[in-house]
Amino acid sequence: MTLNPNEIMTAILHTVGEDGIERNQLKTILDVDTPTLETLIEQFDIAGLHLQQFGDTLVLTTVEEAEPYIEALIVNKGTTKLSQAAMEVLAIIAYNQPMTRNDIEMIRGINSDGPVKTLIAKGLIEPKQYPETRGQQLYTTDLFLNVFGLENLEGLPTTDEDEEEIENFFSELVNQKGATQ
Repeated sequence: MTLNPNEIMTAILHTVGEDGIERNQLKTILDVDTPTLETLIEQFDIAGLHLQQFGDTLVLTTVEEAEPYIEALIVNKGTTKLSQAAMEVLAIIAYNQPMTRNDIEMIRGINSDGPVKTLIAKGLIEPKQYPETRGQQLYTTDLFLNVFGLENLEGLPTTDEDEEEIENFFSELVNQKGATQ
């Protein structure tokens, strides 16, 4: 079976995922010159997918028209809501990011690997590794903002507000949006 250039590029871009691939690396892998690569990029056509360019990096994304269906998939992934432990960990990260698992355990006083793994799997938080730090730094994602109806982290209730209001904020939004475990 011989693949056409469109299929080869799709396979490569799918494999590299959201990190994308730099033009020069793709050119080397495909063993083509710059004008040929540019032609392949211009002619890229896979239904439902789009080749997005960020500087020299190419990323395979879905077309904008598919957004409501993808959001429904992500938000309604399971049938149960986030556990109390997962909500606690999410709140700790949201208000104090970046956080390490160790930091979270110090605050909660209990091992939090399970809730952290759940939140990563749901796409609500993401780990990032930096050379100057020993552990992974955990951050909330754009999906977290989307699920909780926030434009940015400044939209989180502040510590100046009543603790009950903060707790209600998280529980009401989880109930409304159907964030799942």
